[in-house]
Amino acid sequence: MTEMNTTWIGQMLTVVGSTDPTLVGRSGNVIDETQKTLTILENGQERVFGKAAIQFTLNDGITVLSGLSLRQRPEDRMSRNYKEA
Repeated sequence: MTEMNTTWIGQMLTVVGSTDPTLVGRSGNVIDETQKTLTILENGQERVFGKAAIQFTLNDGITVLSGLSLRQRPEDRMSRNYKEA
């Protein structure tokens, strides 16, 4: 099972690319996920990011995930098969 198919809640997310340069480098624990957004807890404050605008890693991993290609409900993402890049 890959990072794309697991639940992201409770994992550390780091934004490594974005259409908004002020988001790059932001990180925190994922506390909620919807079809189009990810919510993280950063320094005690909730931050909501649009998936379409960010590329990110989970748990300081080396795999960069593109939010734009992962815009579906979490429960649908877990059972989906993704092609390896």
